[in-house]
Amino acid sequence: MPTRRLDDRIRQLCAEIAKTPAGSGPLSPEVEATLQELLGAIHQKTERLRSLAARKLLRTKDQNEEPGKERRAAS
Repeated sequence: MPTRRLDDRIRQLCAEIAKTPAGSGPLSPEVEATLQELLGAIHQKTERLRSLAARKLLRTKDQNEEPGKERRAAS
């Protein structure tokens, strides 16, 4: 699922949960299912952001190294 669609899905799930009356007792199975789906979508978004950050960090690190220079000194 593309990032924009995932963001939209998270917003949609949040809106569905926000419609649930507060203090109405135990959560219905539908609300529980929506919460689980929201949790999964947030987890997926977190993993995508983690991956993106790692790629950018590695790219920046590679660009800062001088060509032909090793990362560690030979011992």
